[in-house]
Amino acid sequence: MPQPPVLALIDGHALAYRAFHAMRETGLRTSGGEPTFAVFGFAQIVLSMIQEQQPSHVAIAFDVGRTFRDELYAEYKAGRAETPEEFYPQLERMKEFMTKLEIPIYTAPNYEADDVLGTLARQASAAGVQTIILTGDTDTLQLVDANVRVLLANPYARGNKSTTLYDEAAVRERYAGLQPGQLADLRGLKGDSSDNIPGVKGIGEKGAVTLLNQFGDLATLFAQLDQAPKRYQKLLEGQWEAAQFSKRLATIDCHAPVQLDLAACALGAYDRGAVIALFQELEIGASSNLIKKLPPLPSDLPPAPSASLQTSLFAAPSSGPVALPTGTQQLSLFEQAGSSVQAGELAKSALGAYSAVTTREQLEDLVAALEAAPILAFDVESSGLRPFESDLVGIAFAAQPGRAYYLPLGHQQGPQLPREEALAALQPIFANGQQPKVAHNAKFDLELLLNAGIVVQGLHFDTMLAAALLGRARLGLKELAFYSLKLPEPPPAIETLLGKGSKQISFDHVPIEQATPYAAADADMTLRLHAIFAAELGANERLAELFHQLEMPLIEVLVAMEQAGIGLDLAYLAKLGTDLAARIADYEQQIYAHVGNKFNINSSDQLSEVLFEQLGISAEGVGRTAKTKKYSLTADTLEQLRDRHPIFGQILHYRQLSKLKSTYVDALPNLVNRRSGRVHTSYNQVGAATGRLSSNDPNLQNIPVRSEEGRAIRRAFVAPAGQHFIAADYSQIELRILAHYTQDPALMTTFTSGRDIHAATAAHLFGVHADQVDKQQRRMAKTVIFGIIYGMSAFGLAQRLDIDRSMAQALIDGVFHSFPGIKGYVDQTLARARREGFVTTLFGRQRQFPELQGNAKGPRVQAAMREAINAPIQGTAADIMKIAMIRLQHRLAEEKLKTRLLLQIHDELILEAPTAELEVATQLVRDAMEGAYQLDVPLTVEVEVGSNLDFGG
Repeated sequence: MPQPPVLALIDGHALAYRAFHAMRETGLRTSGGEPTFAVFGFAQIVLSMIQEQQPSHVAIAFDVGRTFRDELYAEYKAGRAETPEEFYPQLERMKEFMTKLEIPIYTAPNYEADDVLGTLARQASAAGVQTIILTGDTDTLQLVDANVRVLLANPYARGNKSTTLYDEAAVRERYAGLQPGQLADLRGLKGDSSDNIPGVKGIGEKGAVTLLNQFGDLATLFAQLDQAPKRYQKLLEGQWEAAQFSKRLATIDCHAPVQLDLAACALGAYDRGAVIALFQELEIGASSNLIKKLPPLPSDLPPAPSASLQTSLFAAPSSGPVALPTGTQQLSLFEQAGSSVQAGELAKSALGAYSAVTTREQLEDLVAALEAAPILAFDVESSGLRPFESDLVGIAFAAQPGRAYYLPLGHQQGPQLPREEALAALQPIFANGQQPKVAHNAKFDLELLLNAGIVVQGLHFDTMLAAALLGRARLGLKELAFYSLKLPEPPPAIETLLGKGSKQISFDHVPIEQATPYAAADADMTLRLHAIFAAELGANERLAELFHQLEMPLIEVLVAMEQAGIGLDLAYLAKLGTDLAARIADYEQQIYAHVGNKFNINSSDQLSEVLFEQLGISAEGVGRTAKTKKYSLTADTLEQLRDRHPIFGQILHYRQLSKLKSTYVDALPNLVNRRSGRVHTSYNQVGAATGRLSSNDPNLQNIPVRSEEGRAIRRAFVAPAGQHFIAADYSQIELRILAHYTQDPALMTTFTSGRDIHAATAAHLFGVHADQVDKQQRRMAKTVIFGIIYGMSAFGLAQRLDIDRSMAQALIDGVFHSFPGIKGYVDQTLARARREGFVTTLFGRQRQFPELQGNAKGPRVQAAMREAINAPIQGTAADIMKIAMIRLQHRLAEEKLKTRLLLQIHDELILEAPTAELEVATQLVRDAMEGAYQLDVPLTVEVEVGSNLDFGG
C-alpha cells in the first residue's frame, strides 16, 4: 500500500532571515568576495528537513514586497532594523538553489509568505494531504491542526536541537493550554514587537493567556468584560478596536490567490549536477554534509555528471608516461571483501586510473615514467601529523592528468617493496633539481621525506601557497579540487579512511587497496590544480614574482628551521611548574576567602553568580554574550572592574598564571621530539591574512615578553653547551614602513635622523621638547600612533588609555596634525579598498575587503576598515622579514657556518651559533635584515646574545 503524500511547505523569507543572522559571524564568502553564509545556513536547514522528515512533496513561499497589512497599518514591521545590504543577493541565490532542486516557488502580490503557506496548507488538507510547514516564525503556529504541523527552525540552538516539531498538543503545551486557533487572539491582546503590532497596552503574554483560557476569544472577552479579573478590566476598557485591529494584522490569511499544484511539488527528478555546480560556484559543500543531504534521485535516474564534465575528467590521456602493469586497478579496489569504506563514496569522486606499485617491475616502470616526465606532482602519506615524529607510509605520483600511482612503503599489511630498495630507486628523481616538482602544502612533504633520508630538489610549485596568494577562500586540497576542477562530487575526506574519535586509525593501518585511490587522487588533483593556478599567476606579474621569488624559496628556509628545533631545559621547567602551581593555589585561596566558599573559578556562570549576586558587586557596564546573553567576563572586562573589588585583580592573576602553566609549562615537555630531544614548532605560511607566519604545535610566537612569568618561560629555552642564541629584532619596522608609504616629511626626518619616534610624537602632542617627554607621555604617544595604524577608533583608544573619548580624539587629531601624511594614507587606503575591494603591500600581496564595497555598515565593516588600514603595513613588514630570512639562509650556507636559524617571532629572528661564530653570524644577520629592502627610511636591527631566550635575564 503506497504511503500517503506528505507536503513540506517552506517559509522562504523567515528561514532566510534566520540563516542570515545565525551564520553572519562566520563571514563565509567565495574567493571573489560574494557572501554565502546565509545561503549555506538556508541550504542546511532545508536539506536537513527533507532528510529527516522525508516529505514526498515540497514547495516554498517568499514575500514579494508590500502587503495588505502595510496598507492597513503604515507602521507594520516599522520597528525592524534596515535589511543589511548582503541579504538580498543571498536571497536570490537561495531561490536559485530551490529552482535547481525543482521545488516550486509560490508568491502572491499583496500577501506575505505565511499567507501563501496558510492557503496552500488548507488546500492540501482539503485534498487529504498531511502538511509540515518549515519556518522560523512562531506566527505560523496558528495554522496547526489535525492535518498541519509546524517545524520551527532555530539555527542558534545548541547541540542537535535545531528544530522543534509542533502538533496541536505541542502548541497547547507551549502556550499554557491555548489552541492554535487562539494564537491570533493572543497577539491581538499582547501585540508583537517584532512586527510592530500594538496589541493592548499593559497586557503581556501571561495575562493574555489567562484571559483567553477563561473567555476563549476576543469577541467573548469584550462581550463579558465585566467578568474579567479586575486588574485587566481597566486596561481593556475602550480597547476592542485596537485588539481586533491587532488580531487582523496577526491573522494569517488563508485565501491568497495561489493554487496548489501537488504534482509539480513532487520531490523527484532534478539535475543533481546543476545543484553541485551551484555549490561549486558558491564554494560551499565540499567539506560539509550539504551534498550528502541532497534528496536521492529516483532509481531509474542514477546520479551522473553531465557528459562534457565526465569526458574532461575521465578521458584517457592522449600521451604521457608509459602505462604500468595493471597491478591493483581502481575499479577492483572497491570490491574488496571486508572493506571498511563505502565503495561508492570513493568511486564517484574518482578522477582517473590509479594504480598501486607493489612489484619491482612496476617500480622500474614508475621510475622510467617519472624520469621522462617534464613535471611531476607528489604527495606523501604518513603515520601522523608531526613530520619529524611520524613515519613515511607511502608516496603518490602523478605526471599527467588522469593517471597516478601509489607506492606503499609502511602499511601494516599488504604487498610492499622493501622500503630501502624503493627509496633508493626514487632518490635520483627527488635529487634532480632540473625536473620541476609540484606538491600541496609541500613543506610537510619535504620534512617527512627528509626524515626518511630523502632530500627533494627542484620544488617548483606549491598549490596551497598559490591558492592563498590568488585569494582562494579555502586552501584544503579537497576543497580546492572540488571548486576549481568542478568535480562531480566532493573528494572523500581523510576521515572516510581513518574514522574519527577513539576509533580513528593511522594511515599505516589502512589497507593498500583503499589507500591507493585516495593517495593517488591527491597527487592527480595537485597536478591538475597546478595547471589552473600557474595560468592565473601568469596573468598577474606581481603575484607571480611574489610567489616564485619569495613564498617558494621560503619553504626551504622553514624546513631547515623546523628540522633544527630548539632546546628545552626540562628540569628547570619542572621546577617552574611547581612554583606556578603553588602561586595559583595561593590565588585560589585568596579568591575563596572573599566569597566564603569554594566554587569553580573557571566557570563563567559560577563566577558571575559569585561576583554579582553573592558579593553584590555592580555589573554596570559589563557586556553580555550574543548567544547566551550571560555576562562576558573577558580579561578586558575584569581589568575595567579592578577598582570595584580586590577579587578582580586576583582572578586576573589566577587566569594569567593558569594559562601560562597549561599552555607552556605543562604542554612543552610533551612536545619534545623523542628522536632529537628538541622542540620543533611548525610554521604556517598561509596562517595569517596579512602574510605573516604563524607558529603552532607549539606556538612559540606568543610567549609573553613583558611579564616576569613570561620571561621565566623564555628562560626554559636554552642553547647547547658551547653555543649561544642570537636575537635580531627589527626596530619599529611598521612605523618605518608607514613613513615610506606616507612620505610625511616630519615622520621621515625622525627616522633618518635616528631620533626616538615615540618621544618625537609625544613632543608634538604635548607641546614639550623631546628631552622633556616623560615615560607616561611617551607611552601614550606610542599607543596613539600604533592605534592609528591598527585602525583604532577614538572610543577604542579611550578604553586603552583609560581617558575620555574627547581626549582620545584630540590625541588622534594631534597626530594627524603633526604628521598629515598619516591622515592622507588612511584616507587613500580606505578609498582604494572601497573602490577596488582590496589593498596591497609594497610587493603586491593582496588582502581582499569585499565588504567595504557598497554602502554596508555595522561592526563587521568597521572591523574591515581597521584591517584595511593596517594590512599594507603589516603585510609589507611580513614580506620584508621573509626576504631577510631567505637572504640570511643563503649567506649562512655560502659562509659554511654551523650557525642555524631557529625561530621567527614577528619582527625578530632567533639563531643558534657556536661561540666561535658569534661575531660573524651577528654581522650576517644584521646585514641580511637591514639590507632586505631599500625603504626611503633606514631599516635598523637590534641584536642581543644570550644562553636562553630571556636575553639578559
